[in-house]
Amino acid sequence: MAKQEKVIPWWQSRLKERDLMTAFFAKTWNKLGNRIKVMFPDRVRDLYYSAGRLAGLEAQREYFKVGKQKPPGDFKGIIEFIKMALERLIVPFGDIRVGKLYKLWLDEEAIIEIGDNPYASGYEDEEPSCFFLKGFIEAVLEYLTDFNRIEYEKLIVTEDSCMSTGDKICTFKITMTYPARGET
Repeated sequence: MAKQEKVIPWWQSRLKERDLMTAFFAKTWNKLGNRIKVMFPDRVRDLYYSAGRLAGLEAQREYFKVGKQKPPGDFKGIIEFIKMALERLIVPFGDIRVGKLYKLWLDEEAIIEIGDNPYASGYEDEEPSCFFLKGFIEAVLEYLTDFNRIEYEKLIVTEDSCMSTGDKICTFKITMTYPARGET
């Protein structure tokens, strides 16, 4: 009688390895992007950005509704929530860190760093291209500041470096500017 080999479900085999999953995700994301580029050559940025915003709104709404969690009420808490959501939901294969978190006179700023970013891996461009992630971060930031009635003058998210341009990591700078208080 021939020896029967044990069948291992895919989630218990080599697909568990981070590098393989990252490569699979990056390849799938790039193929999707190439198809979108062919179908809508002038709309790629807008489509990815809009999809990221939608993902951001849905992720945090469901997290707070289903988990019955209290939304963070300050800039630091919001940044920590964005980091957690990116780690667990959006970029589970990446290396996500809050590089800086500081307060200036009327500004609070944070820098979120994403290493091993599968959204930018294997993609080459002349400018930062993580439109989906930018949309996600902006949507969560705007929702939570509105939810907490945090008054701000400006809310800016920029991608300062990107792996698609040859940088080692993708960095997103988040700046919230508060209104100046009137003189009494």
